[in-house]
Amino acid sequence: MKMISEFFTENEELISQIVSDIQGMTVYMNLGIGIALCYGVIFVLYVLVCKFLKKERKLSTGHAISVFALLIYVSAILFIVFMSREPGQYNGVNLHLLSSWGITTTRKALFIENIIMFIPMGMLLPAAFKIFRNPLICIVSCVIMSSLIEHTQFLFKLGFAEIDDVVTNTLGGAIGWIIWGFLYAFVLFFHKSWLHVIAAVKDK
Repeated sequence: MKMISEFFTENEELISQIVSDIQGMTVYMNLGIGIALCYGVIFVLYVLVCKFLKKERKLSTGHAISVFALLIYVSAILFIVFMSREPGQYNGVNLHLLSSWGITTTRKALFIENIIMFIPMGMLLPAAFKIFRNPLICIVSCVIMSSLIEHTQFLFKLGFAEIDDVVTNTLGGAIGWIIWGFLYAFVLFFHKSWLHVIAAVKDK
């Protein structure tokens, strides 16, 4: 506990800025929520049609919720990256690895925020689509998405194209996949244990 307390004390300014920046980004979620609500309406209609036709649903509620969350997240990210800045403000390429860490609190905060930004991506992709449950496919997808963002920012001069952004985004995606993996394993274990309990009760 002492080590944790010392860490927070030593990095209080950095942590405060990261929290403040993340809170500021939540305003961009409105568009994502709107898009996700449209998807939610379509899913409800799909459920009603299946019930009316007495057909088995191929899309589960859990899958729908995962896609719902992914739509909110992706829409918010795209809005933050492409709509929160005026074109022509920034121009340049930085291919020096780890150079963006810098010595200022702001640079360090941006470095860490780039990792945090892609953690939900690594969690929501495998939750929404089975193909991304393969860690290699999920991580490579994060690399591609981050590279496309950097390339687009460079073309429209919305930000500096930095190799560090791709690396930190990918690291965030990998961390997200690991978190999803632990949660998925826990749910499977709990589900199997619950089924054993039910089976034991029935046998009695």
